Amino acid sequence: MKKCISALFVLTLNFVLGQNNVRVFSGNGELFTVSTFDSIQNRVPQTNVLIQNIYDDTLRLKIEFEDKAKFETTLFLFEKGKTTKNKEFNYRITRDQDKIKLNYNGYYDVVKLPKPLVPEKPIIDTTSKYKNTRLGHFCELKDSKPLYYNNIPKDGNCITGMPEEYLNYTNLLMVKAQVEDDKFIIAENVCRNNCLTIAQLNFILKYIEFELEKLKLIKIAYFNLADMNNKKDLEKAFRFESSVEELNNFFKTAIDPKTLATKNCKTASSFEEIKNFQTQLSVYTNDAQRYETFKKLYEPYCYSKDQIVIILNTFIHDREKLDAAKMLYFRCSEKDNFLLIGDVFSYNETISELKDFVSKQKD
Repeated sequence: MKKCISALFVLTLNFVLGQNNVRVFSGNGELFTVSTFDSIQNRVPQTNVLIQNIYDDTLRLKIEFEDKAKFETTLFLFEKGKTTKNKEFNYRITRDQDKIKLNYNGYYDVVKLPKPLVPEKPIIDTTSKYKNTRLGHFCELKDSKPLYYNNIPKDGNCITGMPEEYLNYTNLLMVKAQVEDDKFIIAENVCRNNCLTIAQLNFILKYIEFELEKLKLIKIAYFNLADMNNKKDLEKAFRFESSVEELNNFFKTAIDPKTLATKNCKTASSFEEIKNFQTQLSVYTNDAQRYETFKKLYEPYCYSKDQIVIILNTFIHDREKLDAAKMLYFRCSEKDNFLLIGDVFSYNETISELKDFVSKQKD
């Protein structure tokens, strides 16, 4: 009897702990519904659907687009050919006429939210230790969130890495970060706003668990690297040969940062180029996807203040508009008139935050 109870307990435990998630999203911004387990996962068509609590290694999907086109496909949830659990698998949907294709887009550990979400108030009041919210010219803490300064030289040419104390600040912020997404956001901002040596970038990459995310950061930081001759050392950050191969392929095709640095934004790109960029952003139905695409595509262009207004008006919410505006500031050909874009925002608080950001860049 005890053996039966033990076996039942182990079986139940595997059932509870052995679950995976699957996220499917449209590569072209098309809306769709997904049915599996004999039920519809999203009754309202979406571009991004998360299916949770999957206990089998295979998943049969029925996908229907807004134009009533229907497709069926099977996904296999394995890690290097072996059964896995507590992973989130990502697949990108594309279709060509009467065919559908699901492209594997990596997998991630399912990260549980910390408990409690809000830490209990400490018994000892430590407030006085954190009154100094300005960390050099690295960032300023506002509501415990860092607002980053831009430390790239005006000519865009990085000759030396950032001060070592900035790495110490990065370390402090990483230690406080609770989830992998927060760590990536910190690393992304450090890489965008500072000159880096290869050694400093490798130090930052140690905080990032997933290799796809590491590759993204290298592509962001590449144009701010001060000692490009040592770029081969970045291979040390990766465990898989495929990642190293992808890294070296990027090195072969990337524009020389010194060449990019000479392209200081004194003249705006053509109206046709910016209009084409706006069209690429407009295909998305939500700001989250739109902002991710914006970050990947905005850097090759220079913008007048009017062109910045055109791009920002593709966003719906002030939050994404403000984040995009901060990035566009450094590609603006009319920095003296930059604050004239304020009419695109809905709230005075957002305009005030933008003014505060611009004033910090002029310190």
